[in-house]
Amino acid sequence: MHRLRSTLGSMIAVSAFAMLALIASVATADIVTQSSLPDVVFVSGTSTGSQGFADIGAPSVDSGNINTGTSFTIGNMVSTGASVDYFSGLSTQILGPVTFNTSVGSSLTFGNATFGTFTSTSITEQTNALGERSFYVLGSYTAGTFNPALTPNPAPASLIVGFTQSPAGSGAISDSASLSIPPAAVPEPSTLVLATVGVAAVASVDMERRRRRRAAQSAAASGSC
Repeated sequence: MHRLRSTLGSMIAVSAFAMLALIASVATADIVTQSSLPDVVFVSGTSTGSQGFADIGAPSVDSGNINTGTSFTIGNMVSTGASVDYFSGLSTQILGPVTFNTSVGSSLTFGNATFGTFTSTSITEQTNALGERSFYVLGSYTAGTFNPALTPNPAPASLIVGFTQSPAGSGAISDSASLSIPPAAVPEPSTLVLATVGVAAVASVDMERRRRRRAAQSAAASGSC
């Protein structure tokens, strides 16, 4: 009997310890940190999502060479169909020209009433290879009217923006960008180059699809007249 009581006592103690450990884990499960961004704490319930952007204008740089310039202009920023989670369902938004200075962390701002507004706090160069240059931009995103249910609002956000030039140093410039909430992890330079090229390709296909759809709708409307 004494041995049975001792065994039962041990089982109860182990069960109690396990329950306390479970309660502790549940209590802390709502907070997740991302090691690559030690100053940012992500709380359960935080809005998440990403949005791609293309340029339907004429991008430029002050020196004419993307590898040496400091003041960049996105000719006419437009949202693409690459909308994930929080940004799902966003209609095409034409946001106009966006100019920023790589040496001024707070110089990049874009948005409108429907989309919302992104405002930068820091701009970090990630790649600078012949005919290619990209930046990792930290800042905050404030919700627009298309989806005001942003948590928190404004929310920490990041923008990866990349420029290409062909021929390098003197040719035509193209660019694309991707916004993420909460901030995306800082990518490796090689990964960032591939991502920039990929976003540009997706944006190009998406814009061509939209152009063909509008052309077909216009033709159908003309035929019905």
